[in-house]
Amino acid sequence: MPGRELGRERWEELWSDLTAMLRDGERRGRIETLRPEHDPALLAPPDRGSVCASVVYTYRRAGQPCLVCGTPIARTTHLARNLFWCPTCQAG
Repeated sequence: MPGRELGRERWEELWSDLTAMLRDGERRGRIETLRPEHDPALLAPPDRGSVCASVVYTYRRAGQPCLVCGTPIARTTHLARNLFWCPTCQAG
């Protein structure tokens, strides 16, 4: 959806989530932000060979199960860019 269609309340919620994720990424020294239960570096003991999609939820994982709900990851192209998402967790 275009940003101009969000409305003030939804924009504030989105901004709150984004700034929290950016602060977390800066604190951890990495761009990727994963839930702790999916981050191989945070598992005890650390699991470097984890099936945690190597720190991505959807990117380049078309057809593979979503780490959160198990739905196959979808893929399409838009303006020559590949887009990956979970149709359940990231439903429009």
